[in-house]
Amino acid sequence: MTHRCLIIEDDAYTAKDVRDTIASHFDNIEVLDIVDNTSTAKIIIETQHPDIVISDINLKDATIFTFLREFNSIAFKIIFITSYSKYAVEAFKFSALDFLEKPFDDETLVLAVQNAMSIIDQENYNKQIQAFFHNFKPNQDRKKLVLKNIEAIHIVDIQDIVYIKSDNNYSEIFINDGRKVVMSKPLKFYETQLQSYTFFRIHQSFLVNVSFAKTFHKKDSVLELSNQLQLPVSSNKTAALVQWLSQQG
Repeated sequence: MTHRCLIIEDDAYTAKDVRDTIASHFDNIEVLDIVDNTSTAKIIIETQHPDIVISDINLKDATIFTFLREFNSIAFKIIFITSYSKYAVEAFKFSALDFLEKPFDDETLVLAVQNAMSIIDQENYNKQIQAFFHNFKPNQDRKKLVLKNIEAIHIVDIQDIVYIKSDNNYSEIFINDGRKVVMSKPLKFYETQLQSYTFFRIHQSFLVNVSFAKTFHKKDSVLELSNQLQLPVSSNKTAALVQWLSQQG
Protein backbone atom coordinates (compact mmCIF):
# COMPACT_ATOMS: atom_id res chain seq x y z
CA MET A 1 0.00 0.00 0.00
CA THR A 2 1.34 3.41 -1.00
CA HIS A 3 1.01 6.29 1.45
CA ARG A 4 0.87 9.90 0.30
CA CYS A 5 2.88 12.57 2.07
CA LEU A 6 2.72 16.36 1.93
CA ILE A 7 5.61 18.49 3.20
CA ILE A 8 4.76 22.02 4.39
CA GLU A 9 8.01 23.89 5.01
CA ASP A 10 9.26 27.34 4.00
CA ASP A 11 12.93 26.52 4.58
CA ALA A 12 14.16 25.02 1.32
CA TYR A 13 17.07 23.14 2.88
CA THR A 14 14.91 21.47 5.55
CA ALA A 15 12.21 20.61 3.00
CA LYS A 16 14.72 18.97 0.66
CA ASP A 17 16.30 17.02 3.51
CA VAL A 18 12.89 15.70 4.62
CA ARG A 19 11.97 14.72 1.05
CA ASP A 20 15.30 12.96 0.43
CA THR A 21 15.18 11.09 3.73
CA ILE A 22 11.69 9.79 3.02
CA ALA A 23 12.68 8.76 -0.51
CA SER A 24 15.71 6.84 0.73
CA HIS A 25 13.98 5.05 3.62
CA PHE A 26 10.38 4.43 2.49
CA ASP A 27 9.55 2.74 -0.80
CA ASN A 28 5.84 2.88 0.04
CA ILE A 29 5.59 6.66 0.60
CA GLU A 30 4.99 9.07 -2.27
CA VAL A 31 5.82 12.72 -1.60
CA LEU A 32 3.01 14.64 -3.28
CA ASP A 33 4.58 18.06 -3.07
CA ILE A 34 6.55 20.56 -1.00
CA VAL A 35 4.68 23.80 -0.25
CA ASP A 36 5.55 26.80 1.90
CA ASN A 37 2.09 28.14 2.81
CA THR A 38 -1.22 26.92 4.19
CA SER A 39 -3.33 28.18 1.28
CA THR A 40 -1.66 25.83 -1.19
CA ALA A 41 -1.50 23.08 1.42
CA LYS A 42 -5.27 23.22 1.89
CA ILE A 43 -5.88 22.73 -1.83
CA ILE A 44 -3.59 19.69 -1.94
CA ILE A 45 -5.12 18.18 1.20
CA GLU A 46 -8.65 18.60 -0.14
CA THR A 47 -7.87 17.27 -3.63
CA GLN A 48 -5.12 14.67 -3.11
CA HIS A 49 -5.89 13.51 0.45
CA PRO A 50 -2.41 12.85 1.90
CA ASP A 51 -2.05 10.24 4.62
CA ILE A 52 0.84 12.02 6.32
CA VAL A 53 1.61 15.73 6.60
CA ILE A 54 5.03 16.90 7.77
CA SER A 55 4.84 20.58 8.60
CA ASP A 56 6.79 23.40 10.16
CA ILE A 57 4.85 25.40 12.74
CA ASN A 58 5.56 28.92 11.49
CA LEU A 59 4.72 29.31 7.80
CA LYS A 60 4.59 32.28 5.44
CA ASP A 61 0.88 33.00 5.80
CA ALA A 62 -0.11 31.45 9.15
CA THR A 63 0.85 28.99 11.84
CA ILE A 64 0.03 25.35 11.27
CA PHE A 65 -2.18 25.42 14.39
CA THR A 66 -4.44 28.12 12.92
CA PHE A 67 -4.59 26.08 9.73
CA LEU A 68 -5.50 22.80 11.44
CA ARG A 69 -8.34 24.43 13.36
CA GLU A 70 -10.09 24.99 10.02
CA PHE A 71 -10.76 21.24 9.77
CA ASN A 72 -13.72 19.72 11.62
CA SER A 73 -11.69 16.53 11.91
CA ILE A 74 -8.24 15.65 10.68
CA ALA A 75 -8.06 12.72 8.30
CA PHE A 76 -4.27 12.56 8.12
CA LYS A 77 -1.37 12.04 10.51
CA ILE A 78 0.80 15.06 11.15
CA ILE A 79 4.41 15.39 12.22
CA PHE A 80 5.32 18.87 13.44
CA ILE A 81 8.68 20.53 12.84
CA THR A 82 9.47 23.08 15.51
CA SER A 83 12.12 25.47 16.72
CA TYR A 84 9.50 26.76 19.14
CA SER A 85 9.85 27.41 22.84
CA LYS A 86 10.17 24.87 25.62
CA TYR A 87 6.50 25.56 26.36
CA ALA A 88 5.45 24.21 22.94
CA VAL A 89 7.69 21.15 23.29
CA GLU A 90 6.03 20.39 26.63
CA ALA A 91 2.59 20.62 24.98
CA PHE A 92 3.69 18.12 22.33
CA LYS A 93 5.04 15.70 24.90
CA PHE A 94 1.96 15.90 27.13
CA SER A 95 -0.22 15.21 24.09
CA ALA A 96 1.97 12.28 22.93
CA LEU A 97 2.29 13.74 19.43
CA ASP A 98 5.30 13.28 17.19
CA PHE A 99 7.38 16.38 16.60
CA LEU A 100 10.83 17.14 15.23
CA GLU A 101 12.80 19.76 17.11
CA LYS A 102 15.28 21.60 14.89
CA PRO A 103 17.95 20.58 14.22
CA PHE A 104 16.94 16.92 13.83
CA ASP A 105 18.70 13.97 12.24
CA ASP A 106 17.46 11.46 9.66
CA GLU A 107 16.94 8.73 12.26
CA THR A 108 14.57 10.92 14.28
CA LEU A 109 12.53 11.73 11.17
CA VAL A 110 12.36 8.08 10.12
CA LEU A 111 11.13 7.02 13.56
CA ALA A 112 8.46 9.76 13.56
CA VAL A 113 7.22 8.65 10.13
CA GLN A 114 7.14 5.01 11.23
CA ASN A 115 5.11 5.99 14.29
CA ALA A 116 2.69 8.00 12.16
CA MET A 117 2.19 5.09 9.77
CA SER A 118 1.44 2.75 12.67
CA ILE A 119 -1.51 4.83 13.95
CA ILE A 120 -4.77 3.08 13.14
CA ASP A 121 -7.47 4.76 15.23
CA GLN A 122 -8.04 8.18 13.69
CA GLU A 123 -10.71 9.11 16.23
CA ASN A 124 -8.28 8.72 19.13
CA TYR A 125 -5.61 10.54 17.14
CA ASN A 126 -7.97 13.51 16.75
CA LYS A 127 -8.42 13.48 20.54
CA GLN A 128 -4.65 13.80 20.89
CA ILE A 129 -4.67 16.77 18.50
CA GLN A 130 -7.43 18.41 20.54
CA ALA A 131 -5.47 17.76 23.74
CA PHE A 132 -2.52 19.52 22.16
CA PHE A 133 -4.62 22.56 21.24
CA HIS A 134 -5.85 22.62 24.84
CA ASN A 135 -2.32 22.39 26.29
CA PHE A 136 -0.94 25.03 23.94
CA LYS A 137 -3.39 27.75 24.99
CA PRO A 138 -1.62 30.66 26.73
CA ASN A 139 -1.92 30.57 30.52
CA GLN A 140 -3.58 27.16 30.43
CA ASP A 141 -3.48 25.93 34.03
CA ARG A 142 -5.27 22.62 33.59
CA LYS A 143 -2.93 20.73 31.30
CA LYS A 144 -4.00 17.39 29.86
CA LEU A 145 -1.76 14.33 29.70
CA VAL A 146 -2.30 11.72 26.98
CA LEU A 147 -1.57 8.20 28.21
CA LYS A 148 -1.34 5.61 25.43
CA ASN A 149 -0.99 1.92 26.16
CA ILE A 150 -1.93 -1.28 24.33
CA GLU A 151 -5.47 -1.16 25.73
CA ALA A 152 -6.59 2.42 25.14
CA ILE A 153 -5.78 6.10 24.99
CA HIS A 154 -6.55 7.95 28.21
CA ILE A 155 -6.65 11.75 28.32
CA VAL A 156 -6.49 13.03 31.88
CA ASP A 157 -6.08 16.37 33.60
CA ILE A 158 -2.68 16.45 35.27
CA GLN A 159 -4.33 17.81 38.42
CA ASP A 160 -6.50 14.65 38.60
CA ILE A 161 -3.52 12.29 38.89
CA VAL A 162 -3.33 11.29 42.58
CA TYR A 163 -0.07 9.35 42.51
CA ILE A 164 2.12 7.16 40.34
CA LYS A 165 3.59 3.87 41.51
CA SER A 166 6.67 2.20 40.09
CA ASP A 167 6.42 -1.41 38.99
CA ASN A 168 9.89 -2.21 37.68
CA ASN A 169 10.02 -0.58 34.22
CA TYR A 170 6.28 0.08 34.28
CA SER A 171 4.31 2.82 36.03
CA GLU A 172 0.82 2.52 37.50
CA ILE A 173 -0.98 5.86 37.30
CA PHE A 174 -3.87 6.33 39.72
CA ILE A 175 -6.52 8.88 38.72
CA ASN A 176 -8.91 10.66 41.06
CA ASP A 177 -11.94 9.11 39.29
CA GLY A 178 -10.78 5.59 40.25
CA ARG A 179 -8.99 4.64 37.05
CA LYS A 180 -5.59 2.96 37.07
CA VAL A 181 -3.56 3.26 33.87
CA VAL A 182 -0.49 1.06 33.42
CA MET A 183 2.23 2.55 31.23
CA SER A 184 5.41 0.94 29.92
CA LYS A 185 7.60 3.81 31.13
CA PRO A 186 9.65 4.02 34.35
CA LEU A 187 8.67 6.32 37.19
CA LYS A 188 11.65 8.55 36.45
CA PHE A 189 10.05 9.48 33.12
CA TYR A 190 6.98 10.92 34.85
CA GLU A 191 9.05 12.52 37.60
CA THR A 192 10.91 14.48 34.92
CA GLN A 193 7.79 15.25 32.89
CA LEU A 194 5.82 16.51 35.88
CA GLN A 195 8.61 18.27 37.76
CA SER A 196 7.11 21.72 37.16
CA TYR A 197 3.81 20.68 38.71
CA THR A 198 2.69 19.66 42.19
CA PHE A 199 4.35 16.25 42.17
CA PHE A 200 6.89 15.06 44.73
CA ARG A 201 8.96 11.85 44.71
CA ILE A 202 8.36 10.66 48.27
CA HIS A 203 9.86 7.20 47.78
CA GLN A 204 11.71 5.11 45.24
CA SER A 205 8.34 3.63 44.27
CA PHE A 206 5.99 6.62 44.60
CA LEU A 207 5.50 9.97 42.89
CA VAL A 208 2.66 11.85 44.59
CA ASN A 209 0.53 14.80 43.61
CA VAL A 210 0.84 16.66 46.91
CA SER A 211 -2.38 18.54 46.15
CA PHE A 212 -4.01 15.37 47.49
CA ALA A 213 -1.85 15.26 50.64
CA LYS A 214 -3.86 15.33 53.86
CA THR A 215 -1.46 14.49 56.71
CA PHE A 216 2.20 13.62 57.04
CA HIS A 217 2.67 11.27 59.98
CA LYS A 218 6.27 11.98 60.97
CA LYS A 219 6.51 9.16 63.50
CA ASP A 220 5.63 6.49 60.95
CA SER A 221 7.05 8.34 57.90
CA VAL A 222 3.73 7.95 56.12
CA LEU A 223 1.93 10.44 53.89
CA GLU A 224 -1.83 10.16 54.12
CA LEU A 225 -3.80 11.30 51.09
CA SER A 226 -7.29 12.75 50.93
CA ASN A 227 -8.67 9.33 49.95
CA GLN A 228 -7.25 7.88 53.22
CA LEU A 229 -4.54 5.98 51.35
CA GLN A 230 -1.24 5.95 53.22
CA LEU A 231 2.06 5.85 51.34
CA PRO A 232 5.58 5.42 52.75
CA VAL A 233 8.04 8.32 52.72
CA SER A 234 11.76 7.55 52.43
CA SER A 235 13.94 8.89 55.22
CA ASN A 236 16.06 10.85 52.75
CA LYS A 237 12.91 12.56 51.39
CA THR A 238 11.40 13.57 54.75
CA ALA A 239 13.10 16.94 55.24
CA ALA A 240 12.37 18.11 51.69
CA LEU A 241 8.75 16.98 51.94
CA VAL A 242 8.23 18.76 55.28
CA GLN A 243 9.74 21.93 53.83
CA TRP A 244 7.57 21.72 50.73
CA LEU A 245 4.38 21.15 52.74
CA SER A 246 5.18 24.01 55.12
CA GLN A 247 5.62 26.37 52.18
CA GLN A 248 2.15 25.46 50.92
CA GLY A 249 0.62 26.52 54.22
